[in-house]
This record gives sequence, structure tokens and C-alpha cells, in this order.
Amino acid sequence: MAQAAAQGGGAEGRVASLGSHFDILVDRPLAELATPYANAYVAVDRELPAANVCALICSPQVPPRLAVLEALHGMRLDGILTPLDWDIIDWPLLGRRCFAIIYDRPVGGPVMVGYSGMGEATLVTPIDRPRGPLGDSELVNEILPPLVTSLQQFLTVGATHRAIRATNVFYRDLGRRQPALGDCCAAPAGLLQPAVYETIEGGLANPWGRGEGTPSDDLYALGVTMAFLSLGRNPVADVPDEQLIADKIARGSYAAIIRNERLSPAIIEPVRGLLSDDAKERWTIQDVDLWLHGRHSSPKQPSLTKRATRPFEFEGEGHLTARSLAHAFARKPSAAAQVVKRPELEAWVQRSLGEPERVKLLASATSEGHDTAGPGNEDRLVARVAIALDPAAPVRYKGFAATIDGFGAALAGAFRGQGSPGLVAETVLGRLPVYWFSAQPGLRPEQVPILKTFERLRLHLEDPRLSEGVERSLYEMNPSQHCLWPLIESRYVVDIADALLAIEGELERRPSEELQIDRHFAGFIAARFKFASNEWFDALSSAEPSVRALGALKLMAKLQSAHGPRSARQTALRLSRQLPPAFQAFHNRARRQQLLERLPAVAETGNLVDLLALVDSPIERQRDAFGFNAAVREYYGIQHALEGLRADGRTRPLRAAHLGASIAAATAMFLAWAAGLTLVVVMS
Repeated sequence: MAQAAAQGGGAEGRVASLGSHFDILVDRPLAELATPYANAYVAVDRELPAANVCALICSPQVPPRLAVLEALHGMRLDGILTPLDWDIIDWPLLGRRCFAIIYDRPVGGPVMVGYSGMGEATLVTPIDRPRGPLGDSELVNEILPPLVTSLQQFLTVGATHRAIRATNVFYRDLGRRQPALGDCCAAPAGLLQPAVYETIEGGLANPWGRGEGTPSDDLYALGVTMAFLSLGRNPVADVPDEQLIADKIARGSYAAIIRNERLSPAIIEPVRGLLSDDAKERWTIQDVDLWLHGRHSSPKQPSLTKRATRPFEFEGEGHLTARSLAHAFARKPSAAAQVVKRPELEAWVQRSLGEPERVKLLASATSEGHDTAGPGNEDRLVARVAIALDPAAPVRYKGFAATIDGFGAALAGAFRGQGSPGLVAETVLGRLPVYWFSAQPGLRPEQVPILKTFERLRLHLEDPRLSEGVERSLYEMNPSQHCLWPLIESRYVVDIADALLAIEGELERRPSEELQIDRHFAGFIAARFKFASNEWFDALSSAEPSVRALGALKLMAKLQSAHGPRSARQTALRLSRQLPPAFQAFHNRARRQQLLERLPAVAETGNLVDLLALVDSPIERQRDAFGFNAAVREYYGIQHALEGLRADGRTRPLRAAHLGASIAAATAMFLAWAAGLTLVVVMS
């Protein structure tokens, strides 16, 4: 999307601009459109000043749903607010950059008032100021048709809404005749949904770990919305979530939610169909559309989960269904660890429940548990047994719970204080998601890539390098997550093309800040820079500061070469402070000194590629190595000659003695010969 910027005040007060079309009026909040993770403001379309538009400023604590934004963009749906534009902007109220989304403003306000604060609030959103029940005619003839038609079109593109609730339905017009579902992109899927709107499976997961889900999850939420709009209130607003989930498991969703309320006969049929706890029996969007067009049938009782002939006693409670027992095990894993090892559990599943396939799953869960050693083994065993008993439920481990497609958002939440990143990693390393897949009767096509993702994640989590681990997994699983490196976190960098420019801006503001790459930045680059090489990051894990600095320079030079900017002066200057020890690798003192003297001038240019060439030029290093090798050879030649001279000095006396003896012998022979010759002459 277009680059966004902030502007100063004017006639409307302070203004933040998004692209070339929209101005956001900072001093004009819209409390009725705000959520716990996004504040709303009046906006102005510069090309259409009379248009009613608004902006949602997303909290930096949550990654937006970029894929859904892109799916919705360009669609004109009467019954769903669709984004007109979005971007990362400078937001003056927080003094940082934030993600912003522009929508048509629903000027008629909410159908039912819900959350209206501007600060942090609980995720549960009761209908705190009901406007009264909607009449059957208004609900069936005016509210539902545009919602269902638009939802039908929306679901065909493969996306899910995951924010359908009574307090997220608005009127587009002042006459309150054009209803539309509100935002579904400013926070992770299902995060803002009260537990009552979630299926049993979704309610069992932590709010951050509910996942993108399926159209069936949206249809369930639509059924709850219909009931609450008809009643004019949430009849279970005061029931704690844990109790509500237990009631849904024990009695079924329809009975647990509607309770003793008298629901209008006009909508009993679709509400029952939509609140079916068996996803295969739950109404589809086509069923709802046919019902709106006059196809009615007698309301039918939802099929109940298979119940055992006798209860299984655990912690003072009797459980008649496998799901109820799995839920109890997950809530009390320490006590469950002792129970799951006993033969009574398998006997109960086989004889009382009469489910042979579940017996096989239970056997595989316990056998794998005994084969796995190490800390946490009992917790993993309980988690596997819970999966075997209730394969459709989320993966649950030590209090962590996430649907199979909710691990990414759950990890993002954990890094923001909503859980433990280490616990998410431990769940993956324990191969619990893989076991979950093995327990399913069959894989849906959209689940195959998820299974492969978990296998890759395990490799990342086992790798101790700076660019791997749980941080790398965060960015692999959340494409819209901005980099959490403290240096640039406030710059909201999602695209690596913006990374170096953000670093420059922050270093400019912090003249004394040293540049030390952390695990977040290394993991972010490794995940987003698809041409990154492992050797780029190996040096970053070195214990030697100069090696780390050289590794950082190589990484930054690659970024600058691929994405700019042309000059990264601040980055170059900070790295140049750490680089002098790297020149010790050069053997030639004169050359080393010459390179050190050139370092400040090259750093001033901000060209990191040139700086890398100065410090780590292969040609210079080859030339230095060649000269060094030649010097070594010359040195050893001199040493050999000197050794020869030293050896000659040590043998000289012995050689002189041998020479003297030889000369004496020769002289004696000569004298003997001369004497003999003289005697011969005299005698003759």
C-alpha cells in the first residue's frame, strides 16, 4: 500500500495521513467503533470529502490479518465493512508507527452497544447496554439477508471472518436500514470473541490460539448472534467462561446458551442448526440462505455426543463422555498423569464407551509416552491422551491451548506477555501438533501445509544459532508480525525493505547507541529474506566481538544491496567502531595500517558494500595471504641457511683434526720418500 506519513495540525486539529487519499483526524475518536486492540477515529477522503470514512489504529501488541485484508480489498459487500486502504503510519498519540485501516464509517452506529472504552479492556464483551430485542420481521427481513449474502461471497474466497458477534454489527446509514458486520482484520482471528461465540473447540483454546478456523466457526457465531439480537441481550453474560464451556460439553451448545429463555419460534430452526456441536451437522451458509428464502423444516434436536454406560471417576467427578474426561485431564494434568497410566482408562473407553478406534488412539498415546524420556514427559503423556480422547479439541499442554492453526498467533501473544514463548516451543518440540494430526480421521487439504510447517518449526527450534529458535518461528508463522528488535520495534517494520532505513532513523536519534544485532532481528531477516544464506548468520553467533561485527556488516551490506537506501551512514559509523580488531587478520603491518586509516572515510559514505570490501575484500586477503606465504618461504630459506652455518661451526674442530692428521701422514710419507731417495743417491 502507499507510504504513510504524519502531518501537523490544521482546521481539524492534528492530522495523520495515510497514503495520498486519506487524512485521519487524531482529535476525533469514535468510541463506538473501538475495540480493546484498535482505536477508531474520523477520517477524511481527500478525493471525496463528503464521504463518511473512519480509521482503525491497530495496537502494536497484535499483528493484523493481512491475508484477510487482501482478500476483502476490492470487494464491495453490503453486509460486511470492507477496507478501503491500509498502511503503516506515524501515529502522534503514541509517538511511534502503527498499522492503520480505512473503512467506510457506519454512521448509524452499532445495532447493539458493546465495548466503548478507549483503553485496554477484558476480551469478554458483554452486551452492557441492550437496546431491546429485535422483532422477527426486522431480524429476518432486514438484518440477516445482507449479512448472509455478503458472508456467502466472503467465504467463497477462502477467508473466514472470525469476529461475528452481536456487538460487531453496525448500521451503515443514519436511517439504520443497512446493517453490516464490522471489522475482522485489526486483530488475530477469534481474539476478541467472547467464549460464548466460539464452538466448544474454539472455547477450549486460549483466546490468542483460536486460529483462522473454518466457515463452520463463523456459522456457529452467526447462530449465537441471531439468538442475542432476538433476545436483545446475552443471557449468559454473567456465567464464567470455564463454566460455560463445561455446560456446552455436558448439555450441548444450544441448551447451554439459550437456557430457559423463550426464543422466537421464527428463528429456532436456524439457531438450532447453527449451534450444532457436530461440525458435520451444523448448518452451512447455503442452508441459512435457503431458510431465508422460505425453505423451512421442523426444528430438530441436535445429536448428542456418545455417552458411556457408566461414568469414569476423576477428581471427585463422574464423566460420561470422552470430551468431558479429556477436558478434566487437561485442567488437572498432575492428577491425570497418574490415572492415564492405569488399565482402567482403556477398559472404560473400550467397554463403557464402546469405541474401538479411540482405544487404538489411546494405546498409541500411552505407548509413545512411555518411550519418551526427559522432563515434562508426564505432561506430554497427558496431552497425548487428551488428544486421543478428543481429537477435534485444541492441543493442550501445561495450561497452553491452541487450535492447530492457532500456534502462530499464540506465539505472537506469548511474546507480548500473553503466555510463554518457551511453552509454545516446548509444545512443538514435544511433537504434540504432529501427534494431533495422526489422531485425525483424515487431513483437510488446507491442513497439509500446516503439518509441513510444524516439521520445519521443530528444526528452527532445535537450532541454537542467533537467527533460529523461537524468534525465527515467530516471524515464519506470522507474516504480518513486525520486527520486535527493541532498536526498531517502534518503527513497525514488517517488510525487510524498510529495515535498514528504520535502523538509520533510530541510530540518528540515539548517537550513543551501539549496533548489536539480537535474535529478533536475525530471525526476522532469516524468515523474510528468502535468499538469505546460513553463512550470513553463523558469524553473528561467534563469541569474538570482531567476528560478530563483521557478520553484522555482511548482513547489513546484503540488505543495502538488495533494498537500499543508498547511504546508511549511521549504521556504517556504528559498525566501524567495532571493526578495527577485524584488521588484525591482515599480516602486513603497513597494509593493515593503511586500511585502518581508510576506515573512517569509507564509513562516512554510508556505503556498506564498500565498507565490507575494505574490511573483508577477497582480493586483498588473497594478496595478503600470497605475500605472507612468500615471506614465510623466504623466512624458512634464511632459517635453513643459518642452520647450515650453525652446523658448520659445530663440526670445524673435528674436521681440523682429521685434516691435520691427513697432512701429517702425507708429510711423513713425503719425508720418508725423500730420505729414501737421498740414501739411494749417496750409495750410488
